[in-house]
Amino acid sequence: NLPCCCGFRRPKPTWRTRPQSWPTTMNKHDSRGENLGRGRVQFEDAKGVKDLAYKLAGDFRDSKLEGATIIVDRLERLKDLAVDGQVEQMRQLKDVMKNWREILNSVPDETDELATGDMAVCSSWYAPKVQVKLKDLFEEFKDTEKAFAQIKPDKFQDLGRRMNKAMEKIAPAVYGMQNLPNEVSDVADRADEREETLKDTDTKAMKKLLEGQGMTISLSSLEDCKRGLLDLVEPTQRNLEKVQTFVSEAHDKFKQAFEVPCPCCCMTSYVYDQPSRCLTELLENADRALDVDLQPFFELLRGLKDDYSDLDLNRVSKPTNRFAALATERVDRLDKIVAGARPSRISPCCFRPLSVTSPERSDPASLKLQA
Repeated sequence: NLPCCCGFRRPKPTWRTRPQSWPTTMNKHDSRGENLGRGRVQFEDAKGVKDLAYKLAGDFRDSKLEGATIIVDRLERLKDLAVDGQVEQMRQLKDVMKNWREILNSVPDETDELATGDMAVCSSWYAPKVQVKLKDLFEEFKDTEKAFAQIKPDKFQDLGRRMNKAMEKIAPAVYGMQNLPNEVSDVADRADEREETLKDTDTKAMKKLLEGQGMTISLSSLEDCKRGLLDLVEPTQRNLEKVQTFVSEAHDKFKQAFEVPCPCCCMTSYVYDQPSRCLTELLENADRALDVDLQPFFELLRGLKDDYSDLDLNRVSKPTNRFAALATERVDRLDKIVAGARPSRISPCCFRPLSVTSPERSDPASLKLQA
């Protein structure tokens, strides 16, 4: 450690370095530190999350949330049918009704056309008899037409829109609670395979789901939709049944109107083989009417009357509140497990190298004394 020509002594380096072989657990991704006890922690975390999933499944059963889910399924179906309003079906029937009216209304002016083919030779005898039958059928049709005009699809569409607004909060909350046990179970399965996935679990979304924000207001809105419901449903149901009865019998009734009376009833088959334009058009529209599917409309009316009009919405609110109270404890526990799986936030200053001792300028006088 001799002085240099400038009068300074070269100091020994004072860097306090750590040997490369020292193990460290500060860096989570260091291979050696990661293996120190982490395997058991990983197993315990996954097992703990799996236990929470089992408990949540038990909470689902104990709270009777399945019953609420079934009710929400049914309300969703009714809401969709109401929003549709069966407008297309009613439009198709309206076209058929319009055609039937035009045909039946023009019968008195077209008596010569009621008998064609082999029956044309006795049209003066045959046509008036058909005309009487068609006139009676026209009066029956007018009653059906009046019943059809009283069916208001737009009112059901308005009901569907109000139900849809109410269900925007209810359905996601109930379905989310129903899926929560499986969701937590999936978290456990992923953590069992790759423990680093546990730290990415979104427990905030689970907590928000269990808070049920807006559920009370939405259930109140759904209750308001029931006001005056039977006054809309019951008359519509009666009118639709009347329309369906006429439509289902129309084909046979139109053919019966063109039957040849005695003593020439044997000629009826010739009438059907050589139908008049009036009969052909009536039967074509009857077939079109039969192709209109009215079952969804009947399903809507029956569901609104039987399942919704007298529904106690406490059958939805009580199970959801009960499940939320039980599941909140489970999710809080899961949140702690997830927080433990995340790396701790260590200040960057912990990783700064230790300072080096700066060389001090030697006193020339002391150097001479030492020399």
